[in-house]
Amino acid sequence: MENSSEKLTFKEAFEQLQKIVEQLESETVELEQAMELYKAGMQLSKYCSSLLEQAELKIRTIGQTTVNGDKDSVSD
Repeated sequence: MENSSEKLTFKEAFEQLQKIVEQLESETVELEQAMELYKAGMQLSKYCSSLLEQAELKIRTIGQTTVNGDKDSVSD
């Protein structure tokens, strides 16, 4: 994994995570490399989760703004 994971899009981070999972599932990885891959995978997983949480918060905010906007226009 790159040290600049914060600059990755969700898609890029998820694709890297998928590649790591494939490598770990191949069973041809040495223990030390598997541990490094696992660590990188966990970091990418946390990063992806964070991006999803941010997106969910934005969607909720937009939804509440829309609902509040509709309520205001109905009461006028």
